Formats: sequence, C-alpha cells, structure tokens
Amino acid sequence: MSTVSNLPDADPVQFLRIAAQGTALASHADLWRWLQGDVQEWLAHEVLLVGWGDFRTGDLEFDVVSSMPGMRTHDFTRAGIAPLIGYFRDCWVTARRWPCHLELNGCSQLLGQCASNARGALARMQTALVHGLGDGNCSGERVYAALSAQPVAAPGARTALKLLLPFVDTALRRIPPAPVRQSRCDRSQLAANVMRLADLSEREREIMTWVAGTTNPEIGCILRISEFTVKNPMKSIFAKLDVSNRAQAVATLTRVDAHA
Repeated sequence: MSTVSNLPDADPVQFLRIAAQGTALASHADLWRWLQGDVQEWLAHEVLLVGWGDFRTGDLEFDVVSSMPGMRTHDFTRAGIAPLIGYFRDCWVTARRWPCHLELNGCSQLLGQCASNARGALARMQTALVHGLGDGNCSGERVYAALSAQPVAAPGARTALKLLLPFVDTALRRIPPAPVRQSRCDRSQLAANVMRLADLSEREREIMTWVAGTTNPEIGCILRISEFTVKNPMKSIFAKLDVSNRAQAVATLTRVDAHA
C-alpha cells in the first residue's frame, strides 16, 4: 500500500496541507496555481493531461493544465489528442492499473498528431508518469499523465502521483470543463447534436435531466411516473440522439452544454 512514508523526506503534515488546498479549488486558474505550487515538490511536471470517456470507441473528453504556451485545453482538438490519451491508458492497463513511468522518445508519431502549435512544447517532454482511476469499465475510467522535460522521474514520483490523484480528480470533477478547440468536423457534429436534442419531446427532456448517475426506477420516483414510462422514452432518446447507451447520451448532452 502506498503511503506518505514511502516518499523520501516526506512530511505528512505538509501533504495534508496540500491536500486540503486541493479541496477548495474553484476554477482552472486555482488548479493551475495549486499544481505549480507546493505540488511540484511532490510531483514535478510541466503538463498535466487527463482524459476520460469511451476508450473503446475513442470518443474522449480531455483537459490540459500547463503554464507552457500552446499547451491549454483549447489548443487541442479531440481528434488530435485522443490517440495519445488512448496510448497512455493502454500503458496503464498493461501495468495492471498501477502508476507507470514512460519514456516519450518512442511516441513521436502520437505527439505529432496533436495540435501544430503544441508540437514544439510536447517535443520537449521526455517522460510521463501515468495513472488512472476506474475499475475496468472503459467508459468510467479517467487517465492522468504528468509530462516532464526531465529524462528521469524523481524518487517516489509514482507514489506521489498515486497519493495526489484522488485530490486532483475531485477538483477537476467539480470545476466546469475548459473549452476545447473545435475542428470543422467537431463543429458539424456539435450542430448535429444540437438539432437532435431539439427534437426531444418535453417528457424526454425531463428524463434526460436525470439520466446521469440515476437509474430508471429512481427517475420514475423523481418524476412520479412508472419505470415503464421511463424505459420507453429512453429508447426514443437513444434513437433520436443516434447513441446506443446512457453514457453516450450523457456525453452528447455534456458536449452541447459545454459549448452552448
């Protein structure tokens, strides 16, 4: 089991103070200041990349936190960065979902697919510490990669990432998503999703409000209707949104809300 005592020269009191700071973050600016502050003593890095969504299909969301020019979330497109996120996730799974240390000199092709204005900064990154959260459900995993220009990770860096990750994850889930640069294909898809959502009936929109994290019986209790009355509109929602499950329906709604 990873503990603070596994880290060299670790101060448990300092760790608890840093963790407490993480629980009070309210914006991406707060998160950036936190990561660039005392967290650097535990986990030195230049870029923090997080990806989540459906790793089977590559339909992923992401966030990038960095002080380097051209290395913000809005500098990338989903299509450009998704293969890199998928690679990091595959490495983490291969490592049996334990933190892993990767050398990036063999990832030039994946790095080259990212946004052109970010390639120079990414090319200077030599290593990545990768860890994630999730139990094997591809659509419920979140993968984090701390990229560094240093060729070797500091002693205890993997343990530091494992200890800090729950606090980083909690902060990112609470903070509104950063805007993502939209490619022409993304904009077309977004417009199509807006039209599909507009085609939902009033009852279907009510149900969509509660789809994320709520079962059909629970939705029925909330709306004071039967579970059967929820199930049929759900099928209609899937058909209208051109999706096959609840996670994809929620992802469609989230993408539209993020760019509304």
